[in-house]
This record gives sequence, C-alpha cells and structure tokens, in this order.
Amino acid sequence: MKKFISNISTGEIDNLKFQISKSRILDWGSYSVDDAGISYKRLSLILDYWQNKFSWKKEENKLNKFDQYVFEKDDCHTHFLHIKSNKKNAIPLLLIHGWPGSIFEFFDLIPLLVNPLQNTSLDHQHFNLIIPSLPNVGFSFLKNKPPLGLEEISDHFINLMESLGYGNYFIQGGDLGSFIASIMSVKVPEKIHGIHLNMLPLPRGLDKKPKNTKEKKYYEELKNFLHFEAGYQYIQGTKPFTLAHALNASPVSLCAYISEKFYSWTDNDGDLFKNINIDTMLANISLYWFSGCIGASFWPYFVRHRSPYWPISLDNPIEVPTGYSEFPKEIFSPPISLAEQYYHNIIFWETHKSGGHFAAMENPALLAADINNFVRKVL
Repeated sequence: MKKFISNISTGEIDNLKFQISKSRILDWGSYSVDDAGISYKRLSLILDYWQNKFSWKKEENKLNKFDQYVFEKDDCHTHFLHIKSNKKNAIPLLLIHGWPGSIFEFFDLIPLLVNPLQNTSLDHQHFNLIIPSLPNVGFSFLKNKPPLGLEEISDHFINLMESLGYGNYFIQGGDLGSFIASIMSVKVPEKIHGIHLNMLPLPRGLDKKPKNTKEKKYYEELKNFLHFEAGYQYIQGTKPFTLAHALNASPVSLCAYISEKFYSWTDNDGDLFKNINIDTMLANISLYWFSGCIGASFWPYFVRHRSPYWPISLDNPIEVPTGYSEFPKEIFSPPISLAEQYYHNIIFWETHKSGGHFAAMENPALLAADINNFVRKVL
C-alpha cells in the first residue's frame, strides 16, 4: 500500500488547452435533433469553458485533500481514496463508480457520509469511505498492465477490502459499480452487510412476456434503449481499440463522446448543467485525457460482449440485503417484480421524482439519505 498524490504537470495542462484551441468542429447540422448526440452549440460552450475557464489544478487540489493510496496485488494496480470518519465504529462503505465516471463524481456525496453535520436535516450515520478508481480508469490505469473485466475487478476489490482490515462492509454502486457490487455479494456474501444500488443490472433480453403494466412499461423502455441508445455498448464491446485511438488523439473527440453521456443520462430539461457542475464533469473528462485510459475503460464491455453469460443470473441470485434508489431519468428502471427474481432480499426501495444516472452528482443529498436509511434497516 503506497501513498499517492496527483500532480499533473503544467506542460500537460498547457498542451491540453493548446490541442483544444487547434481542434476543428463543424456546425454541419443547422437543424436541431436533440437525440442525435451532443450538439455543436453545447459542445462549443463546453470546449470554451474547458480551454479558458476550467482549472485542473483547482480540482486536483480538492482531490489531494483526501488520503489517497495505490493497492497492488496479482499484477493489478488500483488507486483509491480512504476517507475515515472522526467517529469510532464508523461503518465501512465501498463506493464504486461506473462508466464514464470517476472518483470525482462522489465529491459532493463524501461530506454527507463522513460528516453528518454537513447536512443537519438528515439523521446521518458516520461512514469510513473506500472509493477506488476502477481498474482501467484514471490513476488505476497503467499502459503496461492488462485491463480487467468485471469478474476480475470484483475479485480485486474483495482483496482491497481485506487488505484494509474490513471484515464486513457495505457497498454502493451505480452503472458498472452496480454489476461489481452484485458480483461481490455472490462471491463473498459473508463479508457484505448489504448493497445499495442506483441502477439495477438485470439481463436485457426482450423475450419475456410482461406480467403487469409496470413490466410492460419497462420492456418498452428497454426496447427503446437497445434500439436508440446502446450504440456505444456495441462499439465498445466489439471494436474498442479503433474507438480508443480516435478519442486518445483529440481532447475534443473525448469531450464530445463523454459529455454526450452526461447530457443523455441526466435529468436536465435541455440544460446539461442544471443539476451537475461543469467543473466536476470536466475534471472527470480531464482525468480520462491525462491518464489515457479511455480504451482500457471500455474493456468490461468487450469482455461482457464475448461472454455467453450475463453477470447477474437466476442461477446465482443476490441474497444479501439490497437497497435501490430509483431515479426517473435512469437509462432504464426495472420494476420490483423483475428485480426480486435476481435480488432475493430487497429491503429498501425508494422512488424519486427527479434525477438520473449520475446520482451522486445530481442528487447527493437524496442518495446520502437513501444510503443511510438502507443501512439503518440492515443494522
């Protein structure tokens, strides 16, 4: 276990801004098609801010205020934050981000979990937070290390928690983090008090007949997602190298690709930064740029696309206590009648009126409250 401090050089930062300034984007579609990708107008605004107003050093300084470490085992290198409460007997909580996220998306959530006084309206408990950068992402990425699939990442996180001396702990995850939390709970259920998810990673087959109106609505949403929104999964799952070369060659390309997901998957009413902070999003994108990790970040999709098995199955259901926060602009939201076929011990289910895929960024107070209420039910 080694201490870590982020220190991106001034030269790298200046080169990023120079490349942004020299890149070309074209307003070839003067008409407005809101679901055709990130628009020229939105991308231009983001790029101008990234080049002229965004400060990586400011965001890096926020990061470096936390205790950071690198854990290495079995040829895997993982960067993580270990943020301890000042209270004794604090509850260990592993926070796992997804794609195209990073540790930066948790920055507004962290004080609500570690220091309940940050939000006196909530009856919060105290947590010790373990927040890893996914292997393949950010400071966990090394060019000479093989990328990992979800099963391998799950094994590595089990080893990480064991190395930190946590015999039992909770997990919270969204996106790929929800897969990893679920897989870990099947591998070592005796170590995991419970998992809280803000996305349910159920199999996405359309071959089942809905048994009620909620299931029918879900299958309609899923069909729409697979037809109109899943293109990124297919190219990341089939030709990740090709896409990675293009995105690593240009920060504008990388920004367009990632910012479109933030736009499509958040509850924003057409205003991308209504509920998320532009500096946090650009810190996230900058981390992908400086580390050069975008290709490796695709690897779980590549592995899953070639596997005959979905990571979550009826044959190996999740038996540990499970909580779920449902946000209306999540990419899809299965009803509890389907979820309980795979998660046999759902004890907490909260449906919210606003919010989307990046819950820790969009609704940190709601997510913190849900985590607390779920943990309280378990303990």
